[in-house]
Amino acid sequence: MTLQTRRSLRSRRGVGVVAIGIRRRVATFAGSALAAVALLVAPPVASTAVSGTPAPPSRSELERHARKVVDAGVSGIQITTRDKRGGRTLLAGVGNLRSGEPPRAGRQFRIGSVSKTFTAAVVLSLVDEGLVRLDAPIDRYLPGLLPYSQSITVRQLLAHRSGLLDYGTVVWANPKLVAESRHNDYLPAALVRIATQQPLQFTPGDDFGYSNTDYVVLGMLVERVTGHRYEFELWRRVLRPEGLHDTYVAGHDPRLRRPSMRGYEAVRSQGRLTDLTNYNMSVAWASGDIVSTASDINRFYTSLLAGRLIPRHLLRQMKRSRPAFPGFEYGLGLGHTQMCDQRVWGHVGGVPGYGTYTFTSNDAGRQITVSVNRSITLSIAAEDAINALVAAEFCGDASADGRKRPRR
Repeated sequence: MTLQTRRSLRSRRGVGVVAIGIRRRVATFAGSALAAVALLVAPPVASTAVSGTPAPPSRSELERHARKVVDAGVSGIQITTRDKRGGRTLLAGVGNLRSGEPPRAGRQFRIGSVSKTFTAAVVLSLVDEGLVRLDAPIDRYLPGLLPYSQSITVRQLLAHRSGLLDYGTVVWANPKLVAESRHNDYLPAALVRIATQQPLQFTPGDDFGYSNTDYVVLGMLVERVTGHRYEFELWRRVLRPEGLHDTYVAGHDPRLRRPSMRGYEAVRSQGRLTDLTNYNMSVAWASGDIVSTASDINRFYTSLLAGRLIPRHLLRQMKRSRPAFPGFEYGLGLGHTQMCDQRVWGHVGGVPGYGTYTFTSNDAGRQITVSVNRSITLSIAAEDAINALVAAEFCGDASADGRKRPRR
């Protein structure tokens, strides 16, 4: 099995934006899975020569982008933005194909690998307390867990530079297997064993290799040094102090408490969508099992980037990033790119039925979180439309001259 990424480079007319979409799809050719399992990140990336900070796009401009996403095969979409003038939420499409109901604002969805930033914040709070050292080998805390002679540090796990195989390429090797395994129940140690049956993919620290195994190991680290469950420490260190009351770890419960939309994937054919809303996401755990709302996600990234969640010296460590994908750099559970001369930070997540794209400006003054109810079987056209939507939030209207105040 090999991991294949598809990259597209396109110019956005009128905005001066070049968007690079890193596409990770599940496809099967001649019996060989060219994997892009849903937990893997696929960040929309953009750069431009436009100077200054463009005004946010008008509501009609965002609605136009939302319609393009729906027209490209996504049933429903929720867009939540925030800037100095306040927040707004737009909804488009259908949230429930059986009833025809639209998406519901303020409700919950699975955030996939956006969970990694939350987990990284927990680990860094342990670093702040002196319970964990960033450059200590993970064997110091979890002796015997990883059967390799090479030392892997906590920092390398946070930065996806461990060399550990991504177990997701095994358990979600193709869309059919994704659907058939929806009720499978996993313990973290079992996920790590799947990955460690294979040799390291590269010498730790030498390369970037996105791996969900890294963050499962980090979840186990949290439990070992605190003596408490990962879910409790997440609540105690992040969710409770930040007032994120609509965010939780689903664990072994396949149900969503208050779904914003039903989640769908074309697991058998592109013309037929399967409802995968109920899914046992113990397969993701500390790597991608958080359920949240758009407002909670935006509040979390605001607090994080403003230095309220972890001390600023550790935030600087978190933001010390290196090239990961073309045009996108990754730090410790957090990545950044340039959009219209603005450095924006965030993450992307995808699990069966749900895709989440969240980005925040460097000063935490502007944000966008997009949730769609399809992820692992997104078309290239749908991903391009989402990329353009995210870029529009930071680059303004394609037709605006930057001096007019857009309607909210």
